[in-house]
Amino acid sequence: MNERPSTADESPWTLAPGRLPLLSDAGRSFPGLEHSSCPELAEALKDLLHHFDGAIGFSDSATGQSARLCFNRLLQAAYPELLLDLADRLYVQHERPAVFLNFDHININLRKYASPQPLEPLNRTMARLFDSFCEALKKNRLADDPLAVGHMARGYSHYMHQTKNFPWDDPPPDLPEGLTQPVLDVAPGLTGFSAIDLWPENHPTLVLADQMPFIVETLTHFKNLAGKKNVDVAAADFARKPELGTAFGFIQANKFMHHLKRPERQSFLDWVMIHLQPGGHFHILDTNLEQQILKESRRPGFQGKLIPGYLKTLVEMEGGFCENLARDTKAAGFEITHFDFHEYQDETDAYSEHPGDTISLKFIGLEIAARRPAVNPDS
Repeated sequence: MNERPSTADESPWTLAPGRLPLLSDAGRSFPGLEHSSCPELAEALKDLLHHFDGAIGFSDSATGQSARLCFNRLLQAAYPELLLDLADRLYVQHERPAVFLNFDHININLRKYASPQPLEPLNRTMARLFDSFCEALKKNRLADDPLAVGHMARGYSHYMHQTKNFPWDDPPPDLPEGLTQPVLDVAPGLTGFSAIDLWPENHPTLVLADQMPFIVETLTHFKNLAGKKNVDVAAADFARKPELGTAFGFIQANKFMHHLKRPERQSFLDWVMIHLQPGGHFHILDTNLEQQILKESRRPGFQGKLIPGYLKTLVEMEGGFCENLARDTKAAGFEITHFDFHEYQDETDAYSEHPGDTISLKFIGLEIAARRPAVNPDS
């Protein structure tokens, strides 16, 4: 059968009755997952693909049949970390934009289990098919299914607990001496793994609050595996002023504020003022990097270097974001105890479709330390 990629006009993916099943007998055997050093991750990947097998498949056409054969060859050669690749692409591409299949591993398994030749054309077809599979799951909201989220969260958590190969490092903040009230980390995302792992037992309770169900579930699973008694994980949409049921002595918002439009940021600052204890501390780290990427993407040749779909994860920011953030923090009633910003120049391929294809970015990073007054001046 001819293994060719589907065209944009003839997608192989369908949810319609009469579709060809996602998994073939060859694919559902998953020989590449045998003897994994992280069996929980391998089992979570199998459970996830069996779950999707009941919801999505291939069109009963020449394109669908060809794509099904290629996809199941990929599954024959699958490595357990393919689940991480799926989760990164579906939920956290904003944090981990560069997701590439591990063809060194895949090709070893292909030669062992499927033996197709030559491999390079097949690799390109598999990469495109994996991309279109992720897009089909997002387009049809299958990635939002609680069972799918659960399978991916469980496998992701087991892998992070076993390897400590955290996507981002987040050392504990410098807390005021003698602090006993809980600490809130706003929208930690993938930094939550290292935050949990490094949180000292003698520190006050750390609350990690995020809007995304995948992040909430995987961090909850991870903190249970880690046995951290002084860490809680909560679901919270900060654009809607959530009730977290406690007052905090310290709140940090790292690389979160730029996700909000200015009126939403001002509303969030009011929320922080209410949920901080009098005398409590508020710490902000942020950048205008996303705005600079969006600005540069309008230049000829720049956008073509970016990973497809990454621009959609970025938020437009108003001009003067850094200055506005400092002004709005003060206007909300905080005492600003420290404000610093620097311009940075970076040459990176982290956002590029092809490794080694660097882009040049100039952006501003800022740090604000603030405090809620111990006594309300209006009282």
